[in-house]
Parts: sequence; structure tokens; C-alpha cells
Amino acid sequence: MNSDALRILVERRRSIRGYDESREIADDMIKTVLDIARWAPSGGNGQPWEFIVVRDRTTRYQIADYYMKQMEQKREMDLAVRGTAKMTGDGFRHAPVHIVVLGDPRVKQAYPIRTQLEKAESHFTTGLANATLLIHLAAASLGLASQYVSDANSPYMETMLKVLLKIPEPLRIYHLVPLGFAKGNFVAPPRRPLDEIIHYESYDMKQYRDDTAIDRFVKTL
Repeated sequence: MNSDALRILVERRRSIRGYDESREIADDMIKTVLDIARWAPSGGNGQPWEFIVVRDRTTRYQIADYYMKQMEQKREMDLAVRGTAKMTGDGFRHAPVHIVVLGDPRVKQAYPIRTQLEKAESHFTTGLANATLLIHLAAASLGLASQYVSDANSPYMETMLKVLLKIPEPLRIYHLVPLGFAKGNFVAPPRRPLDEIIHYESYDMKQYRDDTAIDRFVKTL
């Protein structure tokens, strides 16, 4: 893949909120996506990932219901602290496939002793993040839409999903990735200009953003 094709692929990847539930995804496409994901880099080559493929409509809708129930507290907290709340909806229930990304923390034993003591959790999480990103990119390469549902590992939702999907201990839920075909076109959100985020040889303080700049960026993002 040349650099132009890679750029197009990365820019094509969007976090989609609307899916065409009537369009199914072939099994071989799902296997291709997950085969690519398993080649992600991981600390100590621990390969902490496992994946649950959920197609059943009743199960998918139950997952979305758990998500919406969890959103109630998140919305309440934002309203109390910020006076406003901007929450995403449960459109992902209509994605014909849900991929639940699991992590097995026992692979931390693959790390050198000092790494285990200093940053085992960081390495564990990074490996799962790498695999999840490859799921999104692989899906985009096949013309599929995807979305991050990070709330899958929040206490309430993870507890309920473990029971629903019969996930054994000590496995942990990292993320949920809905896959499907997008319903409509979605514009890519803006990215910071490249010249603002690259420093050569040492940090260029002329590019440093003070607290006011960060506050303005966060509020207008």
C-alpha cells in the first residue's frame, strides 16, 4: 500500500453512529478483520486479546440497553458539573455485528520483571488498543463502518456484559466495536494542522498551548 492509499484509508475511518441493519456482513469479512487485528503489537508479545462476535439481534439490543442505562448517570454528572451534557446515542444497536474486545491480564507474566512492576497495566492496555485500532482500519478497508464504544468497560456495563455473554474471570472487557454499513455519509471531524504538532530536535515553545488555548480548543472541538 502506498502512502496515498494509506492516507485515504485512515481518513475514511470514522466513528459512525448510524447503521443499515438490513445489510448483513459476511463471515469471511469478520474473520479478515479479526485476522488483521491479531497481528497488532503487544508488550512481550503477550497478545492479550480475544474477541466475541455478536450477531444475535436480541443480544445486540440488550447491549445497547445497558449502554443507555449507563448514560443516565453520565448525563446526570455532566449536567451537575458543567450545566450541559452532550452524549452519544444508541444507534450502534443497529450495527449487524458487535465485536467485544476482551483482554486476559494473565499475559502480563510475559513482561520482564521490572516492566511488570512499573507498567504492566499500561502495556496490557496498549496491546488491546493496538488490536482495536487495527479492527477499525481493517473494517474501513473493507468498506465497513465502525465505532468506539468505550463504555463497555465501565463498571456497570462490563458487569452486565460479562453475565450476558458468559465471560469468565479474570478476562476483562476492553471495548465494544460495532461493525456494519453506514447509513448515510459522514464528514470527517477536523484535525489539528500537522505543523502545530511536530517538533524537531527539541520542544518548540512557540507551539506550546497555554491553558487558555487548551480551554478554547476543548470547547470548540
